[in-house]
Amino acid sequence: MHGVAAYRDAIEAAISLARQTADEVRSRPLLELIREPDLGVVLFRRHGWSPEQYTHWADQLLRDQVAFIPPSAWEGKTVARFAFLHPHTPMELVREILGRMG
Repeated sequence: MHGVAAYRDAIEAAISLARQTADEVRSRPLLELIREPDLGVVLFRRHGWSPEQYTHWADQLLRDQVAFIPPSAWEGKTVARFAFLHPHTPMELVREILGRMG
């Protein structure tokens, strides 16, 4: 990204995608949105998962070259976290990633 306008547009795209992702998480019964998105970051959890299951999910995403989403922590518990940086990340990819949580 070069220039203030391009940087602003990238940030706005990340915020928009984070909001859409939060709505998608809310629509899935097995998932729980932990907090409203902050800029391009979305924290969520999969009900019933252990830390090892988050690690397995993240490792498989990386092995399949789908995404790099290492487990994170919130208030001492393992959770999942999207951190959107690329302004052209498609919502279809987000849905695929969430779908891999079962």
